[in-house]
Amino acid sequence: MNQPANNHTPLGVYVHWPYCARICPYCDFNIYKNKTIDAARWIDALTRDLEHWAARTPNRKLASLYFGGGTPSLAPLGVIDAVIRAC
Repeated sequence: MNQPANNHTPLGVYVHWPYCARICPYCDFNIYKNKTIDAARWIDALTRDLEHWAARTPNRKLASLYFGGGTPSLAPLGVIDAVIRAC
């Protein structure tokens, strides 16, 4: 996308939390087992990415927010809160 989108179609955002307590044998996702997480750095990077895409799609409103992974339920509460606030 080189130019901002001019349509008003609602957007859905998928947030990938790539961390798990264990790796399931059938999983094909980008995941990491028992990795130390710098939550502040992760939040900062994701917030910058969301701000970038919000500027590229100024006429579009967020209709849905999906968390996947990995195991997003393992994310610290502050991470989920920061993502919701950034959206």
